[in-house]
Amino acid sequence: MFVSSAPLSIRKSSTILDYAFLLRITRLSRANSIMLFLLGLITLAATVAQIVSFNRMFAYVQKELAFKPSAEYTPKASVILPCKGLDPGFEENIVKLLEQRYIGIDGKPRFEVIFAVAQENDPAYSVLQKVCAMQTKVDTKLVVAGINQARAQKINNQLRALQEIADDSEVLVFVDSDVIARNDFIQYLTAHLQDETVGVTTGYRFYIPFKGDWPSLLRSLWNRMSAWELADPNYAFAWGGAMATRRETFSRAKVAEHWDRAADDDLSLTTAVKEIGLKVRFVPQCLVASHGDASIPEIVEWTNRQLILTKVYYPKLWRRAIRRAVILVVWLLALAGSIASAAMTGSTELIAASIAGLILLPVEVIFLLKAQHLWYRVLSLSAKEEDFNGVNSAQNSSERALMEHAYQSSLLRFSLVLPLAHIVLPWMTLYSVLTNRIRWRGIDYELRSPSEVVII
Repeated sequence: MFVSSAPLSIRKSSTILDYAFLLRITRLSRANSIMLFLLGLITLAATVAQIVSFNRMFAYVQKELAFKPSAEYTPKASVILPCKGLDPGFEENIVKLLEQRYIGIDGKPRFEVIFAVAQENDPAYSVLQKVCAMQTKVDTKLVVAGINQARAQKINNQLRALQEIADDSEVLVFVDSDVIARNDFIQYLTAHLQDETVGVTTGYRFYIPFKGDWPSLLRSLWNRMSAWELADPNYAFAWGGAMATRRETFSRAKVAEHWDRAADDDLSLTTAVKEIGLKVRFVPQCLVASHGDASIPEIVEWTNRQLILTKVYYPKLWRRAIRRAVILVVWLLALAGSIASAAMTGSTELIAASIAGLILLPVEVIFLLKAQHLWYRVLSLSAKEEDFNGVNSAQNSSERALMEHAYQSSLLRFSLVLPLAHIVLPWMTLYSVLTNRIRWRGIDYELRSPSEVVII
């Protein structure tokens, strides 16, 4: 019999080293399996979530586009338009607003427009005076709201305008000065208010990046992701650029009280109407195409503002965004770790984990393409409606052609910027946990609570 001549202590050390090595290999194998499972699970969950979200939005839009407003439902509407400065196309937008095809059976307009500025020296004031003086069909008023340090200036303008609404007004319509609307914009926006379960109807802004640089593409992607929530009754929200509510609902939900010391109009209105058990109804016909180009500081400022306003005034939606950001950060870190480890070790499991994680990107490109076609259909129908109503001009046609070209050519750029979006946007979202400060039209605010806003 062969007997080892090695000392017992050496044999014991060798056994311990072998055991430690096997234990390390086992742990690495287990870690690799966990990585594969984690990345595969996130990819699968994200795919299912996008299928559900897209199908819900597609079905919703299909149903809404088939809807035609009743000509018999034209309650008297007061259109509130707060103004500050001169946005591109300002005067043209005001004229288009005053030419809205929202008429009663007698053929007369069933709406009034109340413009509000903070001060008479605002550049918009003189333009509004001129435009209002040029027409007599629609009742108009121009009010000076003054400066208020306790709430956002936009809200201060809106509250001042509300003091001037006609006694027989039944519907309140809030729009922004940079919204280019089709001629039946008000008619579509008010139509669903016939439904007593609807508290507010809303359009939405759709950013189109003309330059196609990465900051503009990131904002547009963010904007499109937010749009998916509009078809979900649990998370749908009003957009301040185009929203309408019944006067009775506005009073019952105590919206003016919510606004008294607020920095946000649309999300606080959303919360107010949902608190009394009413719904937010998205109107695809009121989707507004807008120039989406902006610099990096502007994009950061805009994104931070959207997140903080949501955090303070619609925390349910903000928490949903935070959960998604955490999942994406886990996905990103796990993917980076698996790719780096696979490159160093050549582990089959890590290579499989990396592939499982990377599959998420082409899946999102597929849904990006599907969404591109869906939104194009909605925007195209709005453009055709303007042409049909005879309000198209050579300038509008040229502008629309440029916008359509920018929209169609953006798909490839969106696909290329998706990896960057997965790196940048989750961290920007998580940053909102740390601050409540925003900047809006050159004014800095600290949002201490929904009812406490400090102008810095």
